[in-house]
Amino acid sequence: MSTLASASSGRTGLGRFLIRTVVGAGRTMRRLEAKVLHSSILVSVPCKYRRFGLQLIKLLLVLAVASVALFLAIGMVALWAMAALPITASDDEEPGVHQVSHPQHQHKYPELYDEYGSLK
Repeated sequence: MSTLASASSGRTGLGRFLIRTVVGAGRTMRRLEAKVLHSSILVSVPCKYRRFGLQLIKLLLVLAVASVALFLAIGMVALWAMAALPITASDDEEPGVHQVSHPQHQHKYPELYDEYGSLK
């Protein structure tokens, strides 16, 4: 007995948007390729060089998108790791003048206390 998946990417709003975006980008790229390959301005450039140039541009575009995605992924992992670290205050820190509740305040600033240990 097999069960069907309850949701697919095409059924969600974001999935539909992403699919439409990718399809639109593909159509735009094909139109651009057709314009460049049949361009009257680039008639003097042989067709194989025009195709090579288009392939190079597509490769650079894919590498740019991949590098941004990698940068974002590394940033998310770093953010996740920093969020998982505990926040600890060092007990060795010396108190400031106004931190009278610190246990070491009386020893660091004895001039602020009287002979009975109360603040002056």
